[in-house]
Amino acid sequence: VRLDSAGRATRVVGPLQADLFARLTSGGRSSDTLRVAVRLPVLIGALSITARYPRYLGLDDEPLSTAGDTLFLPAGTRLEIRGEATAPLRTAAWRAGTTFAPMEVAATRFSGVLTPRVSGSFRLEAVAADGAVVGGDSVVLPIRVVPDSAPRVEVPVPGVDTTAPLSLRLPLVIDVRDDHGVERVAVESRRISRLGFADPVRVESVPVPAGRPDRAVLTFELDLRRRGLLPGDTVRYVVRASDNAPRPNVGRSREFVLRLPTLSEVRAAAREATASVGARLDSIAGESRRLERQTEDLARERPRGGERERRGGRGEEPLAFEAAKRAEAVAQTQEEMLRQAEALTEAIEALQRSAEAAGVNDPDWQRQLEEIRRQLDRAIPPELRERLAELQRALEELDAERTRDALEGLAKAQKELREALERSKELFRRAAIEGDLANLTAESRDLARQQAEWNQQAPAADSTRLAAQERELAARADSLAAALQRLGEELEPDGRKEPLRAAAARAEQAAQQMRQAAQSIQRGQRRSAREQGQRAAQNLQPLGDQLERQRQELQQEWRSEVTEAMDQALSETSRLAERQLSVEEAFRRGDVAGGRTEQAAVDEGVTRLLERLREAAGKNALVSPQIGAALAMAQQQMRRAREAVSSAMPSPREAAEQAGQAVDALNAAAYQMLRNRDELSGSGSGSGLAEALERMSRLAQQQEGVNGQAGGLLPMAGNPAAVRAQLQQLAGRQRAIAQELEKLRGGGQMSGAGQMAEEARDLARRMEAGRLDRQMVERQERLFRRMLDAGRTLQGREEDEKQERRSTTATDDSVRLPPELRARLGGDGGRLRMPSWEQLQHFTAEERRLVVEYFRRLAETPAGRGGEER
Repeated sequence: VRLDSAGRATRVVGPLQADLFARLTSGGRSSDTLRVAVRLPVLIGALSITARYPRYLGLDDEPLSTAGDTLFLPAGTRLEIRGEATAPLRTAAWRAGTTFAPMEVAATRFSGVLTPRVSGSFRLEAVAADGAVVGGDSVVLPIRVVPDSAPRVEVPVPGVDTTAPLSLRLPLVIDVRDDHGVERVAVESRRISRLGFADPVRVESVPVPAGRPDRAVLTFELDLRRRGLLPGDTVRYVVRASDNAPRPNVGRSREFVLRLPTLSEVRAAAREATASVGARLDSIAGESRRLERQTEDLARERPRGGERERRGGRGEEPLAFEAAKRAEAVAQTQEEMLRQAEALTEAIEALQRSAEAAGVNDPDWQRQLEEIRRQLDRAIPPELRERLAELQRALEELDAERTRDALEGLAKAQKELREALERSKELFRRAAIEGDLANLTAESRDLARQQAEWNQQAPAADSTRLAAQERELAARADSLAAALQRLGEELEPDGRKEPLRAAAARAEQAAQQMRQAAQSIQRGQRRSAREQGQRAAQNLQPLGDQLERQRQELQQEWRSEVTEAMDQALSETSRLAERQLSVEEAFRRGDVAGGRTEQAAVDEGVTRLLERLREAAGKNALVSPQIGAALAMAQQQMRRAREAVSSAMPSPREAAEQAGQAVDALNAAAYQMLRNRDELSGSGSGSGLAEALERMSRLAQQQEGVNGQAGGLLPMAGNPAAVRAQLQQLAGRQRAIAQELEKLRGGGQMSGAGQMAEEARDLARRMEAGRLDRQMVERQERLFRRMLDAGRTLQGREEDEKQERRSTTATDDSVRLPPELRARLGGDGGRLRMPSWEQLQHFTAEERRLVVEYFRRLAETPAGRGGEER
């Protein structure tokens, strides 16, 4: 060590890694030994962090890295921390800004839980037992807390403010997204009247798929039918969704406005819907005819003789590839047609609802639509689907013989479908015309009323508002004129074109005067505007009564047309029955050749008669299907009679018996025609649906009363003596209902009436025996529902019991005979009457045949020869 002049020196040593011992020596002298002790630093030797995520997230716990990367943690995540230092500790804690989380210390170890609430850099602050700061700035956890976001809600359908549909049922498509899971979805809606008053918010839950998905596309139908909505009202709705967080986050869509259309817009839309349904029905009927011909052609195809010889006469026949493809195309087309027919029934239901919304509440027209819908339902019988399934199975197995059989069966079922569609098409055409006339009648009267109100306001109200209102009325009058013109074109074959054309001209003239009034009021010429408005009102005023009169006359013409057709059919049936009786007598005499020839001619006459009846059935629903069934049975017996004398060993006796049964079937058809003819002449609607259903509706009401009394007696069922007398009374009422149902069955006016009559009789027998239990009350309720369905009242709406009825049911003292028979039955038919069903139902089938045959022959006796007295 070199000393300076003052005898001093400086020496720098280090850095020190261990204790330093220093001593100075100079010659023989030495200093004390100094010890410089090195204290080792306190460090964090181990650190582990485990993330415990919130349970609602469904995430597994996982260890986190402490390498310094930013940790993205969902809000609510708990960090379980364990660490160890190289020396005993006094304290340990995590700090980030104002957040402070102390740890538990045990010697050199520390542990605890850190739950970050905010994002930041969390630094470990540890102090050793001797006061030294541990770790310095070495342990830092950059944490970013990711909060649970609220669900995002969108309504892509309809997606915009819109007008309420005619059915008042708005379909919604809801798209909900969340970062973790959707728990609940609800639609909040409120009605705001046209005067500005708001109803309380209505909340309707939307079903969410199980599993709490993070995205859900949901469908929901906002039903506004029972909300008391009126034209001009609005409905505001919003979709709200919440997630599955402990404190649910709520997301909302934007608020949508749904405007209720005016009655005029509803009526216009109803007319368009009617035209659309009619076009679809025409299209399906045409496609059905084409498909039926294609199926019949395929069923007739047979392999060529050379192909049979190459197979060596084997029984099994492979199906050619081309034939299989064509048959498969037929099956696919048939499936598509069935789907279209089912969709058509739904469209008719929607048309019924839209007509109600438009104020077209005519019960006859509503029942016409209901009958058309039910005919379409019956046009798709289970047999058609079974035949289609059989064809598909045969195609899968490439079995040619089974494929041909299936095609033949499918062709028969398609023929029934086509006939039902064609009947429904004509029925719908007439019902649509009646509905359009009722629609336009209401629109013209509404226009006239609003124009009269405008005329009263013209002298003093705001001119700008009046001008806008009058232009709107003019547009409606133009629409009315166009609709009348189009309806006149449709009614040209019925001779109604000119009256409707004249009505359209009056509507056009009224529209022109309305536009002039709007211009006058805009220029401040109030007196002139009022005069022009009054002329427009005068043009519109008579239109409602004129259209209603046209509708009634058209209904009467249609009824007369079908009644005349039934008269002709009745006369033709009587003539055919006479000829068939002569056929029976010819067979009994042994005149095989003459009887067979005459039988073929009668069979051909029945075929033509069936075609005319099918045409009549397509124009009026009161034409009983039992008539066609009776005639078809007569044809079957005629063919059996011909077969009996066409074999190698002819049997005239059997042919005579079959021919006699054909006479019975023709007499039964004539009886059904008589009943139908009376009901047709007394019906109030042009297509005759209301009367056939009114009786079932009344019976359903009677059954409801019986059900209510039986249910009231049920608590006293344990005391038979107390309820026996009342049960006997109820049994009598139940049996009377059964008898009325049996009459409907005999008239062929209601499918399923026979089964309901049998059920009602069995219930009456049980009540007469004093049996009353819960099962029997439930059977009565099921019978009531079936009767409601048959009576067309199970539609979710109340019928007005006080409305004026325009139809009457024929009674025993109001028999109406066709002109062809009136002269032969004693002039006006006053004393000689056909027996009623109440009288005939107590006899056997053979006895009924004899009675009908007796009256038929009695009617043949000329007046003045004692025929009626005999």
